[in-house]
Parts: sequence; structure tokens; C-alpha cells
Amino acid sequence: MASLGAAAAVSSPRADDALVTGDAVVLDLRPASFAVRMISAAIDGVLQLALLVGGSIGLVWAAARMDLDDGYLAAGVVLMSVLTYVGYPVLCELLLGGRSVGRLAMGTRVVRDDGGPVHVRQSLLRAVMAMFEIWSTSGAVALTCSVIDRRSRRVGDLLAGTMVIQERMRSMTPQRVEVPESLRDWARSADVGRLPLPLMQDIRSFLPRAATINPESRRQLSRDLLHRTLPHVAPAPPPGTDPEEFLAAVTSERSHRDEQLLRRRQERQRELSLEVRSTPFTA
Repeated sequence: MASLGAAAAVSSPRADDALVTGDAVVLDLRPASFAVRMISAAIDGVLQLALLVGGSIGLVWAAARMDLDDGYLAAGVVLMSVLTYVGYPVLCELLLGGRSVGRLAMGTRVVRDDGGPVHVRQSLLRAVMAMFEIWSTSGAVALTCSVIDRRSRRVGDLLAGTMVIQERMRSMTPQRVEVPESLRDWARSADVGRLPLPLMQDIRSFLPRAATINPESRRQLSRDLLHRTLPHVAPAPPPGTDPEEFLAAVTSERSHRDEQLLRRRQERQRELSLEVRSTPFTA
């Protein structure tokens, strides 16, 4: 395995695609996978078709009972189609906070690119585009766009400035990463406080599931994280250090220092609170 000294010379890749608000707050929004979106779209599609068929049957029955002209029947069918394909998704997103029946079942929600709630015009644009990219093309256009886009967005999302996020996820038992024995002396004196939050999240996501990843992909991911981490750590670890041990040492030491800092702040807050309570107030 290549030494860390050689790896340090490799330029770090482009910045992460983390969502950042105008107030420079990093949003931990997880885009919903394409498979989850397909299932939720199928659920909503079945409901929309049921609504369209049921409404059309009701219109035909009403027209026969009231002896209406064919023009009124055609207008009613058009109105029912608009309510089904446009009204249903727009009303669901507005009333359910970016959700629909299918998204409620799959634990997803539509939000703006900055993480805020969707507006009426955005929901309307998504619904109108869905008539073309989902219903008119049997989902081929939406499928192609979602596979290409890194956030699994379809054309309607790109035009409206929205994305579908995964709200409900399987809970995982937290695992505390320990500093490897061979790197404890180095970790105590290393500067690991400059690591960006998105990078820390990527490392913490990789380490617990590393054992379940394909060996070749595991090596590639560990080296990629290594190259991204080295510019933010000083001094460099001993030559020949295993990338995963290095990542574990950095993550564990950073978490330990963050816990100590939080504990000191809480103790200082308690001291200040006690001082305020014990200070006599004079008129």
C-alpha cells in the first residue's frame, strides 16, 4: 500500500456537494434514492389513476342521468384529468408539507434546494413537468435524469429548484471509533480541528460500514478520504500508516476533543448560572 507521504502529494478532489444556506449553515439533507422515489411515485400513480377512472365513471353516469351534451362530458373529463395530474400533487405538497401519500409511505419529502418548504409555483411546475416526463413518456425521461443527477432529481426538480429528501431512515446503533494503538501518540499532538463538517460526516459514514463494502471499493474509498483529509491535518502521520487506521484516529481524536470542549462550556455555563443566582440584586 502506498505510503501517506506519497498520498499527500495528490491534490484533493473538488469540494463536497453539501447543501449550505445563505447563513453558511450546512444542511444534513439526504437525497432520496431513485428506488425509493420510484416506489412512492408508483403508489401516487395508482391513486391518481383510481381517481381519474372513478371520476370519469361518475361523470359518464351523471351525464346519462342528466342527459347532458357531449361537450359538457368532454369538458368534465378534461377538468377531471387536470385535477388528477396537477391538482392532486400540488394540493398534497401544500397540505402535507411537501409530502404525498406515496412519500408518506416511503418517508420522503420535497424541499427547495436550500432546504426550505416548497412554494405553490414550484409544486405547480413539478406537476406540469410530471405530465411530460412521467406520464407521457412512461417515466423514461424522469428515469434518465434521475440516474444522471447526483441528487436523483428529475427535470421538474431541476426547473423548480427542488429535491426529494429522505426523512425517515433506519436507525443504526452508534459505534464509537477508537484511536488505533499505533497512532495514539501522534493523535494526541496532531491538529485535527480544521476538518470540514461534510468531510467528517463522510468519514463517520464510511468507517462503520467498511467491512461490508467490496474490498476494491473499500480501498478506493479509504484512499479518497485519505487524500481529502491530509490537507486539513498537521503534522502528517507516520509513513506507511494504513488509511483506515488514519481515518479512525482522526475521527476519534476529533470527537474526543469536541466532547471535552462541550463539557468545559457546560461547566462554565453552570458556574455563571450559580454566580448569577448568588449575586444580590439591589434596588
